[in-house]
Amino acid sequence: MDTTRTFHADSESELWQQVAADIARQPDMYDYSADLHQQDFRVRLELDIDLGGGFEGGYELTTLTASVPAHMAFHFALHEQDWVHEVGKLLGLQDVEVGDPALDAAFIITTNQPDTLRQLLADPEVRATLLRYPDARLALAPASHAPDAPVQLTFTAERAITEPAQLQEIYHMLLVLQQQLVATPGSM
Repeated sequence: MDTTRTFHADSESELWQQVAADIARQPDMYDYSADLHQQDFRVRLELDIDLGGGFEGGYELTTLTASVPAHMAFHFALHEQDWVHEVGKLLGLQDVEVGDPALDAAFIITTNQPDTLRQLLADPEVRATLLRYPDARLALAPASHAPDAPVQLTFTAERAITEPAQLQEIYHMLLVLQQQLVATPGSM
């Protein structure tokens, strides 16, 4: 990625006005990276699009990553229900149910604290956004295997999401989740 843009604002609407204007100025979105700062929260937006060529197929990847308190022991992952993960369940992959029929049907869910995850996913905005992107992955996990690695909340879609309104919706979900995680760090 050539340049990481940085945007600062006190409100979400101000921040996304800046981001939307910047996206509109881009001749293409093949390689776009931006750090979004709203008060004490920071989210990295990355778009990576390779059209492929010749005998190679292309790929598209949209990632939004937010840092959370590093001391957090709570982790989870939600990813699409597909045949690969169904085979994984047959081989022992634990699929936690959160008690929401739509979320349970749309995602394979793993976590070390099911009750905490149920609370986190109870927010109607979070639930609605997740259900609009059933092919995406949402995870809260350390950035690496290093003992002092930062914990990150990451949304990943293997497609290009370039519409500012859609990106803002995903950003807002991460912001809501970040705020919940920061508000109750002792229980997580």
